Amino acid sequence: MFLETICIQDGVAQHLDFHQLRIDETFEQFYPEWEAFDVVELVNSLEIPSSGTHRLRIIYEEDPIQIEVIPYIEKEIKTFHLVESGEIDYGFKWSDREFFKQILELHPEVDEVIFTKDGKIQDCTIANLAFLKDGIWYTPEDPLHWGTTRARLIVEEKIEEADILVEELGQYERICLINVFRPFDLNHSLLVADVIL
Repeated sequence: MFLETICIQDGVAQHLDFHQLRIDETFEQFYPEWEAFDVVELVNSLEIPSSGTHRLRIIYEEDPIQIEVIPYIEKEIKTFHLVESGEIDYGFKWSDREFFKQILELHPEVDEVIFTKDGKIQDCTIANLAFLKDGIWYTPEDPLHWGTTRARLIVEEKIEEADILVEELGQYERICLINVFRPFDLNHSLLVADVIL
């Protein structure tokens, strides 16, 4: 089963075109005989709170199986530990995220883990990443998962894809988590030197 998580801000579902793109790609890969459901049509059929930030979770296979709208609670993240991703395959957004939970439980000394592969930075469990160097934000060229916000920021030319080598992390000034709920700006970034333990 697959998961789509959409940000609802003051009653408005954000950036549905990029969510539809990811759903379409999932169907092309796993359900080629089926037509992907229309996410705009689905959102319009729901009763959505008119104020505040909410998380719309859609678990689906050929059709949506479970739909829920719940208040968004931000996870405060100030520290990271680097972890080799190994054989983890999260190229598509699977609904089963138990392996992420298990990895986090192995590192209670930090708030989050950053996955690496072949000496290159990938993602953390809840977001893609961007790193600031010389006034330019870079995001790993080979991320662990297909993030809609990452895709949008690349199209908007706000971030650039690059191989971010573990051994060169010290060259980057700041790190920013990028997902549908987190603002992408300097004020919501962290100093790389302070947060990776």
